[in-house]
Amino acid sequence: MARWSILFLLAFGLGSPAAPVFAEPVVAPLATGLPRAADVTLTGVLEGRDRATKRDLAFEVPAGTAQVHVTFAYEGRDRGVTITLGVADPIRFRGWGGGTKYDFSIGEAFATPSFLPGPIPAGRWRLMMTVPSIRAADRSAWTARIWFSRQTNLDEVAFATQPIRTGAGWYRGDLHTHSGQSDARCRSLAGREAGCPPFYTLQEAVAHGLDFVALTDHNVTSQFIEMGYLQPHFDTLLLMPGRELTTRDGHANLLGYMGFVETDIGRPGAETPNAMLASAHATGGFLTINHPSRPTGEDCLGCGWAPTDTDYAKVDAIEVVNGGSTIETSGKTSGDREAAIVRQVRYWEALLDKGYRLVGIAGSDNHDAIQYRGNSPIGAQAAIGSLATVIRADDLSQGAILRGLRSGRVFVDLDEGRGRVLDLTARRGGDHVAMGGSLPVRAGQIAGSAHVEGVAGGRVELVVDGRRVALANSAVVGDTADVPFALPHGARRWFRTDVRRPDGRLWLIGNPIYVR
Repeated sequence: MARWSILFLLAFGLGSPAAPVFAEPVVAPLATGLPRAADVTLTGVLEGRDRATKRDLAFEVPAGTAQVHVTFAYEGRDRGVTITLGVADPIRFRGWGGGTKYDFSIGEAFATPSFLPGPIPAGRWRLMMTVPSIRAADRSAWTARIWFSRQTNLDEVAFATQPIRTGAGWYRGDLHTHSGQSDARCRSLAGREAGCPPFYTLQEAVAHGLDFVALTDHNVTSQFIEMGYLQPHFDTLLLMPGRELTTRDGHANLLGYMGFVETDIGRPGAETPNAMLASAHATGGFLTINHPSRPTGEDCLGCGWAPTDTDYAKVDAIEVVNGGSTIETSGKTSGDREAAIVRQVRYWEALLDKGYRLVGIAGSDNHDAIQYRGNSPIGAQAAIGSLATVIRADDLSQGAILRGLRSGRVFVDLDEGRGRVLDLTARRGGDHVAMGGSLPVRAGQIAGSAHVEGVAGGRVELVVDGRRVALANSAVVGDTADVPFALPHGARRWFRTDVRRPDGRLWLIGNPIYVR
């Protein structure tokens, strides 16, 4: 019998002798990307007599768990020791990592390849450990560490359990894309119309220099399974779970959270659009109203945001630029595109004027990732990464990106490519804040400064409570510039900065500093 056939039989206990009693456990430290100590630690020592045996390592999973994460390490690989692992829950077999997967997750919405996603039943689970190989006189200490995460722990219920890249910086991404898991369509290998695989979206995100991408298919979460499989391959790109809550009254993206959210208006949890927003917001995910000023009609039911009684306190952000407004279409001029973008920005600013604190973001809303390879079956699309949301974050991880979004230290870049930055700081008296922060209401002049990079030839523009204010010496001559300004009379609610291209069109859109 071939060697791997023997290992397969051993892994499932066929022809194995009775499991021996292990020696006294030895603790072996493990490195992990999870931000806390393991909930369960199992240890032991294998000896030569344990060759060709198996053992079930039992552990209890508490009720309410959404994801189980396991890391396993052992000594002696360089000496020929081999240990394989499988997993079973109280009801069914959940997968087998063999001798290749010692760091894996099993969750409700996704699982590491080789393992099955699905509900996480409480009760006794088991690691199915098999020992295909250990030499007669050898010993091997092993350690299994296990974490239990709840659905609302968005640092841990993520495709990547450790940062894709460490260190604070400006991270660039696309927060609104689609695949064939909902309505994205592209050409098949034979040239037929077919659902676009998520792989193409992620491949294009890398090709366009993005650090992260959210796949936000309409009302579904089936894309999460594929994203969980693909994250280990796309290990330089952070994959963000998302969905577009799509109703006849409007569309909203929910980022980060992978559990169920009702989207059928009229049903419990979504009795009204406001009830749906409240339910989605309560998950701890990041909630954005999409393309709110877009016309709605036969070609796109609910594309514009219709409810006039919207509780924006239950919303985190507004999509101030949607890729549909930036693409070349028949009869559309650059002036038409600029007018569409300005209309979206003014919609957002009107809400800021009412006292709402809403982060301005953007997304391509791409529905055909590979349109450039041939005639798209659904018409022109904004390419993934052709515009971007750029976020100041502590590192490139799901938790850090979500916290960066919430902080409001975010700008929208209406161009492809890396290297552009727009930041804003301000002070009044002893108070100093950055973009997204709040200055307390007090007497005295507000002094601010816009920091820009990579926009030579552009011009910085100040916006105060919706009014465009011309700034002296606002032209950006070199690659990096700091443009100071003063607000002698302060601001009623907010102020922010934009950067315009040499031809006057919007280039970078900054988020506000608020006055409270």
